[in-house]
Amino acid sequence: MALVRAHMGRRETDNRAAEGSTETAADGPGVRRTYPERGGIDVFDSLLVRQPIADGRTGAVRDLLADWAGDSADGDVRTLLPVDGATLVTLFLDDGGFGLTDNAGRDPRRGDAVLWYVEVVDDDAEAWTTPDETIRSASPLFERGLSDLLTGEATVHADGRGDHRYVTHVTNPHRQERYVDAVGRSLVAPVAGDELPIPVAVVSLGVKAGLTSTLVARAVDLVNQLKRFDRVRAWAREETETVEAEAVYTESLLLEEVGDRQVVHYYIETEDMDRLYEAFRESDDWEARLSEWVLRRVLATPETFLDPPLETDCEVLIHAVDPERP
Repeated sequence: MALVRAHMGRRETDNRAAEGSTETAADGPGVRRTYPERGGIDVFDSLLVRQPIADGRTGAVRDLLADWAGDSADGDVRTLLPVDGATLVTLFLDDGGFGLTDNAGRDPRRGDAVLWYVEVVDDDAEAWTTPDETIRSASPLFERGLSDLLTGEATVHADGRGDHRYVTHVTNPHRQERYVDAVGRSLVAPVAGDELPIPVAVVSLGVKAGLTSTLVARAVDLVNQLKRFDRVRAWAREETETVEAEAVYTESLLLEEVGDRQVVHYYIETEDMDRLYEAFRESDDWEARLSEWVLRRVLATPETFLDPPLETDCEVLIHAVDPERP
């Protein structure tokens, strides 16, 4: 829920190596992980890849993913996507509504799709210059036949691509130990047809069209400029107290221009959705209250985000994390 508070974070790409990293061997030949020492605000990057499903093959996709997840229940994200720097992957089933503005509903012309949310150490790394190709070449799902069930070109939602603007990416510095306590070491959640052990959601939130959307885009650009200052970066990265209070593991925001308005693509991985909303409502932190005040005035339908429960736009099919992630 830390949309405004977290936005005062930073991009860490140019500073990660200087701040220290750890390396751990990963599954797959030649794959190694180079991680920052801890999480925080804007330490990691994220992207979304939407792969259209061929007409009438949605059931087959669901079955394939469920079978693979059942066979891989002792694995982790390195089993699902053995690519250097991938720390978290959630696979969603999108019925045509992801990325549309509020109340637009499903677009039958788009059809169903597999939506990949991927958290990475650095989205400027070579592998992520062509994320769809990387996913298709690396994930064992495609050896199992997923490629035969997809059609058309993928859509990539990421910073710097088309009309996308980076907002922020927040990670709880203690998320991994909390995750193990809540879920255990089996970090592939085979949730196609089952209940996910922790709440994960992705939603698209329309900003009011016209001047409001223009001002929001300009404000994002301004704050991203401020993030270049060392003092702002040093202060912002450590501002994770509210994230801990809300039991948020991962929170990611990306702004995209869609038609005459901006749309916020929002992803959250949390320990408990009820605790998240309770902590947000009861917090007397000025940043949380400012965040609520701003969102009620800029979102087209703020109640869909600010009034619990938060409903995901897309069904979760598989959720996997790296057990070594900060």
